Amino acid sequence: MLFWLALVGFVLLNGALIAQAYYNNSKVQGCFESLAELMPEADESAILAKMDALFRLQYIDKQDFPDEFYDELMISATGYGVEISSFYDVVIWPAGKVEAVNERDEYDVDDLEGMDVLKHKLRIDLTFNPYAISVVGNQ
Repeated sequence: MLFWLALVGFVLLNGALIAQAYYNNSKVQGCFESLAELMPEADESAILAKMDALFRLQYIDKQDFPDEFYDELMISATGYGVEISSFYDVVIWPAGKVEAVNERDEYDVDDLEGMDVLKHKLRIDLTFNPYAISVVGNQ
């Protein structure tokens, strides 16, 4: 009985982590689409300010996304339309993070031993690319 409870708990916990990553991405996608639709002639700074307000309004915390999301954030406002996109990865560690990492938080798969091999094999990598575009007039 305890085995099955632990197994179900493990599956539910990791399922919740995966669902949270997809839910956060859908909220960002919605924000991007709203900004592109409502502000097609705005400049990049106005869009960025409005994006921060929308994130707060939808309870999106900056810590919900890796730094890569903000590094890859691209806002292109031409006056004839807006294009907003980003690219980021989310890593789910069902058995915990690999412990044999270097100072940059990276590891070599060939150097892993013991439990770190299992942790690496159970690792779930999710890639997201939220994107929205709008066009004004005949452009």
